[in-house]
Amino acid sequence: MRFSCFQKLFGYLPYSLGALTFGIAIAEARPARAFGFIFDPPSVTHQIGYFGRGGHYSIDVGINSSSLFATDMIAATQNVVNTWNELIPTIGNLSLNEIPRNAFDFESILLHEVGHSLGLGHPNLASESGTSGARQNYTKASPGANGTYDLNPGADGIIGSGDDLRGDDENGHFFRIADNDPFATDLGTVDSTTYSRDISLLPVGDNYSANGDRDVGAALGYANTESVMQQGAFSGEIQRSLSADDVAGILYSRTGIDEIAGTDDDYTFELNFVGLTDAADILVGFDNSKTGFAASQNFGFSMGTNNTTGNQHFTIARSNIFFNSNFNWFFSESAVPPVPEPPVEPEPPVVPEPPVEPNPQSVPEPSFLLGLLAVGAGGLFCKRKSS
Repeated sequence: MRFSCFQKLFGYLPYSLGALTFGIAIAEARPARAFGFIFDPPSVTHQIGYFGRGGHYSIDVGINSSSLFATDMIAATQNVVNTWNELIPTIGNLSLNEIPRNAFDFESILLHEVGHSLGLGHPNLASESGTSGARQNYTKASPGANGTYDLNPGADGIIGSGDDLRGDDENGHFFRIADNDPFATDLGTVDSTTYSRDISLLPVGDNYSANGDRDVGAALGYANTESVMQQGAFSGEIQRSLSADDVAGILYSRTGIDEIAGTDDDYTFELNFVGLTDAADILVGFDNSKTGFAASQNFGFSMGTNNTTGNQHFTIARSNIFFNSNFNWFFSESAVPPVPEPPVEPEPPVVPEPPVEPNPQSVPEPSFLLGLLAVGAGGLFCKRKSS
């Protein structure tokens, strides 16, 4: 059984508070199932706390203490916090037969919803587009001048791949300029010089931005891999680690309003699990009046527009994540400790300069000995590895 998200935009004005809610609608089941942001493209959404200045921000994540299953949610929520903090791109992040076939994995669904709470949208058209069935798996876009979506899977017949023929649809999904590969984990620098929505910058031979659907991944050689933010949830399946596309979306947002890495408005953030509470930046709980399955409700405000890229910038002010209790939820029983930071190698010892010979008449032939010492010192310093 599969369930898929839809989004409803309540509306927003420049520099004013707006709300965006992602929910779930029932979709037809099927045997199996690059990044964008939650506000309508062209846009970039920033995490809670960012106001255009560089720095490090702490975002509290809590569980509504009065919610059903409050204590059952603790381990999964801790794991999701760690996963988003670590930002490790993985391959093969889909797995079957680890939970009951009729159960939905709470941790996997929460990982997706927290992605919305951090500003990431669906890479695919999804149900908010008004399309249905497999058509929802085409890459995120807006209709062009003809007022309708142009949907053709191209020669490979795979929806969402780089050879799709999309007519005048306006691409809303950021792709890696070098290769249009949403699964490659060698991310390198992620900013507006390496990622774009402009399809004129696609690699030769590609027609459209490829998205993180599992079928696209399989065609590119990445088995059992899908973007966490790709819309859809399947019973009996777990997806508890991020894809390259998910990580790239966060890294891009952290380049700030100028969308260039390494400048003064870059920032970082860390999620902080605060346990059972009635108030947090991101508050998780069960509330059947808010959703038919799972939803992320986000309130944010405009930060203006980048005149070079044309992207509008928004910052989330607060977020609520809701689940519906009328499903068979599988809760993780234990929290996985975060991946430790790699140890920092100690600085190599400083090799002293050789003493200067006091008698200039006894200075040896050109400094063969000094050359050996210099090579030795260089060898010591070269042992240090960058982490």
